[in-house]
Amino acid sequence: MNAPIHALPTATQLCLEAAKRLGLDAAVLDPEYGYLFELRKGDRRHAMLGGRSPLNDAVAARLAEDKHYTGMLLERADLRTPRTTRCLSREHPTMASFRDRAGMAPGVEAAKALGYPVVVKPNRLSHGRGVSLVQDEGTLRRAVRAVWQLDAIALVQERIDGRDYRLDFLDGRFLIGYERRPLEVRGDGKRTLSQLLAARDPRFAEPERQRRLTRDRRFRDVVERRGWTASSVLPEGAALSFDGPIQNLNGASTARLIERIPEGLRAACARAGEAVGLRHFGVDLKLEALEADPARAAFIEINASPLLSQMYLLGHREQALLAQMQVLEALFA
Repeated sequence: MNAPIHALPTATQLCLEAAKRLGLDAAVLDPEYGYLFELRKGDRRHAMLGGRSPLNDAVAARLAEDKHYTGMLLERADLRTPRTTRCLSREHPTMASFRDRAGMAPGVEAAKALGYPVVVKPNRLSHGRGVSLVQDEGTLRRAVRAVWQLDAIALVQERIDGRDYRLDFLDGRFLIGYERRPLEVRGDGKRTLSQLLAARDPRFAEPERQRRLTRDRRFRDVVERRGWTASSVLPEGAALSFDGPIQNLNGASTARLIERIPEGLRAACARAGEAVGLRHFGVDLKLEALEADPARAAFIEINASPLLSQMYLLGHREQALLAQMQVLEALFA
């Protein structure tokens, strides 16, 4: 090891810790930033980039980055997906060949057919960037224009109700998962909001994470409406909930660990991975409960080489490490 593990990105730390348990040799190739490293076993070696791995086919991994194409493949596999329409930016250079069908009109018409509210999101970005729930045509137009600043394609998508799950798989085998939930705290008349958040979710004990949270629009709306700040001592019994239609672990949300899922749901998710051609993948889906009929599951997105960092930081380190070890074992099998 040529860089202190605590100074590396969480995804790299997790991979290196799993590699050490498996007896693999490791070298960080870019110690300045820590994302590029190499794992070795005898004469075999693999270059690694953060939490990504060479397990997935390059085309399949690229397809998973395109939400609309992924949805088309899942629909062909008879899996439920939200109805979605593309809005191509006329100004983006990559859309020059499609200017005759670019613009806002397809999304406006789709929203009228679906009925508001609808979800607007970038076609390719992750971590909840640029995602919004819009209630009328005016906010739809503003949301699509905002997405075009980030991505050449904005998606206008049917809103799906249900509990919000992320489930990770390797070769059709369930690895680990979580249910996204809104942050909720209750005051005790002694601790500040910052202290209550850190007690509820260990990620918020980190100052930088708390600073990012205070910039989250949902957080600001809820807290400032009550006249509080992160340093306010909440009165005893005072409750705050950061509920909302879109849960994002990079914002005002937390998660519940899932270690087992019903066989029917596992099989449906395995079909999703096969449809895109992925070995290692994470599924974002909406369903009333894990035990509900898997045919009712709505597949929102698929992520290639999903990161285990959030579970690691939430305190489920052993479960995250065991899942990462399975991925590395498959890599050197």
